[in-house]
Amino acid sequence: MRSVSSRIRGLWHAIINYRVENPGLKLLAVLLATLLFAISRQPVSDVRLVGVQLEYRGLAQGLEISGGEVNETVSVRLRGPRDVVRNIMPNQIAVVADMSNKEPGDRVIQLKTRDVSAPEGIEVLQIDPGTIRLRIEPTTRKRVKVEPDIVGQVKEGYELYRVTIDPPIVEIQGPESQVAQVESVSTESVQLYDRSAPFRASVDVDHPNHSIRVVTPGLISLSFEVGEVRAQRKINVPVQWLDQNSGSRLLTPVVAVELSGPRAVLDAITPEQVRVELRTGSATAGEGDAIPNVVLPASLNGRIEVRSLTPPEVKFRR
Repeated sequence: MRSVSSRIRGLWHAIINYRVENPGLKLLAVLLATLLFAISRQPVSDVRLVGVQLEYRGLAQGLEISGGEVNETVSVRLRGPRDVVRNIMPNQIAVVADMSNKEPGDRVIQLKTRDVSAPEGIEVLQIDPGTIRLRIEPTTRKRVKVEPDIVGQVKEGYELYRVTIDPPIVEIQGPESQVAQVESVSTESVQLYDRSAPFRASVDVDHPNHSIRVVTPGLISLSFEVGEVRAQRKINVPVQWLDQNSGSRLLTPVVAVELSGPRAVLDAITPEQVRVELRTGSATAGEGDAIPNVVLPASLNGRIEVRSLTPPEVKFRR
């Protein structure tokens, strides 16, 4: 009896004097075990999760999925503890479409439950749709022109003279059949509202087909020349025959030069500032005709435009 009593007293002494090492870690383990036990005791439920992102992987280099009706999301039926499956969000699930060894053409991809990444303890029962159809094409490139997207009107009494685009050509990339259909790309829109002076804008290229990518680096620089509404003015100018031979004679000694530009600038031009020059070179003897060259002062370059000559050709006799 003494030995039994001694053993009981010894065990009790060991219990009350037991020192717990790392109590925090052991408490966490107990809580996790309790949580797992609680979850395992929950009822099992089936949930259909919609809007799950579909990921395409394994496509060979130089190939891509053509545009059109390409599946971007699917729905997935899951089974697991009720409180867990009901709180799963679509971004916690990933469905992978295996594109390995797929050649160009119309292809069928089978979506398998084993290719779904889901939280631990969740069973994937079904993917809807289970089969997707798409077209695979070679990736190709092409150079196309850039068209500015201009919105609105300049200030009253002014007009847009011209737009300079830099670079005017860009290179695009995408599925072969879709790239072949593109002849130009548009820029982001630029507002002209109430503009009355030249200005510049740096914009990106915008294309409605998201399968088409612009591979030319950098933004598009647009230069807008805006000025007063242009008027027209005709000035009679004598023709200057620069290589006239002795005995030769002009049959059209004067031409009417029609100029276009801001009215204030036009009104300030004198007939002496406009030159109409003729060179006939090695023209044979007899009557002939040639197109003369209109020369304006350098200060008017880019501001005044020669619209027409009347008559358009000068007649002469050698």
